[in-house]
Amino acid sequence: HGWNSHPGIWNRLSPLLAGAEIPAWKFDFTGMRDADMPEIAEALSGYIDTTRRTAGYTGPVDIVCHSVGTCIARYLFEVLDGEARHEKVRQLIGIGPPNNGSALAELFYDPGRRAEIIGRLTGVFVPEGFDPEADRIVQDVRPGSAVMQQLRSAGTRPDITYRVIVTANLKKV
Repeated sequence: HGWNSHPGIWNRLSPLLAGAEIPAWKFDFTGMRDADMPEIAEALSGYIDTTRRTAGYTGPVDIVCHSVGTCIARYLFEVLDGEARHEKVRQLIGIGPPNNGSALAELFYDPGRRAEIIGRLTGVFVPEGFDPEADRIVQDVRPGSAVMQQLRSAGTRPDITYRVIVTANLKKV
């Protein structure tokens, strides 16, 4: 799932996968509100390892992610696992990923637009009293952040098929 979201976003997809006899696991990082993307990527690695052992599955996995969840998975596979390639991944499907950083995250820091942007998104996309300076994921997903630079430097893995689904929010905020 993406930033400020939860694994419930997959509730319509999961039954379809089950009906097609495709096993699916949901990683939940909602309890890691104070973590940065590298820490969440480490937790994802542990989750995949534990789930593989529990299920007795050793083959490659397909990863479907939304938004920042894609950056977290990419950080695990491209930066942390990188050239070692211990994680067996067949494909990574990113739905609306901010692969080069998020323009919205950058707007949260724009002194001329910050108050307006946060005001318009409060209660819709951010909680009351939202402070982007206290949100480590927002800091990490800024286009010029160290995390985004590490992703760009690492590059994609040739053993993973990458698929990107471009999205739009048609609801006016």
